[in-house]
Amino acid sequence: MSQASVKEALDQAHERAQAFSKKLQSLAAEDVAQTRADFEKAHAQAQELANNIKTLAEHQHAETKTQLKEAQTALEEAAKRAKAAADARGAELKTKAGEARERAKEAVQHLAEAVRAQRAANGPK
Repeated sequence: MSQASVKEALDQAHERAQAFSKKLQSLAAEDVAQTRADFEKAHAQAQELANNIKTLAEHQHAETKTQLKEAQTALEEAAKRAKAAADARGAELKTKAGEARERAKEAVQHLAEAVRAQRAANGPK
């Protein structure tokens, strides 16, 4: 994998995680029935992102790889919590949705750190 394609893939993963995090934030404002369906979809999206990040991490420098593994773990946890939110009712739905959002935000932070680490490892271009 070339450095350009690694950088592009890393940037895309970061952008997708940001969009996913924003989507989870907006879900809390929608009606409950639609929210459950959306969290089912969010579960699948988070798991797909985690799998993509796992593959991407295989071609990275140590610090970038560490941040990507943390992002992968956070997205896997977001997927679990999104699934739990889809099955929850009432106050538990809000709690599980909040937990999923927090884990998604954590993944975005780790991906931002991975982007910075990758740039630092490659030096100024």
